[in-house]
Parts: sequence; structure tokens; C-alpha cells
Amino acid sequence: MKNRTEATRKLNSSITKKVIELQDIGYDFDFLLLANGSLLCMQNNRTYLLNSVSVRQREHGYDLLSQTYKHVHTIETGNGERGVLLTEKSLR
Repeated sequence: MKNRTEATRKLNSSITKKVIELQDIGYDFDFLLLANGSLLCMQNNRTYLLNSVSVRQREHGYDLLSQTYKHVHTIETGNGERGVLLTEKSLR
């Protein structure tokens, strides 16, 4: 059990560390992938079509708690908003 907990903590800290690094360099907004495929910016409630923003995958790994892969993406909109999107699927 100890190894599983350590592995989970390591993965979660890896993802957390990446998100903090991105926030430190200006990716201040948080995005949510909606069921219709568009993105919602949590800070200003604006929605964006996925094909209207720049998406780049930055980190991924397996989360033992949810038993899913987690992907950290950066989002850049046409009006200068930069943020982070955490999903269970890659958007590449």
C-alpha cells in the first residue's frame, strides 16, 4: 500500500508542480472542457471553440486514484488570455 500511495503522491505532485510552473509564467486562467467540445474560462465565464484557441499539451501521467490519465494543456486565446486545462484525454 505504501508504494501505491507514494506513486500517487508523486504523480499528483508532478502535475501540481507543472500547473504552478505554468501559472508562474503567466498562464493565470483556468479552463474547463465542456461536453459540446468548447472551452469555458472559469475566471470570466467566456466560452471558446476549441479550434479558435491554441492548445499545447505540457504534461501527462497516470493517476492511480481516479485510474485515468491526466493531461495538462496550456490554452492561449486570440484576445491574450493564457491558462491551463486539465483533462482526462489528450487534445493533440
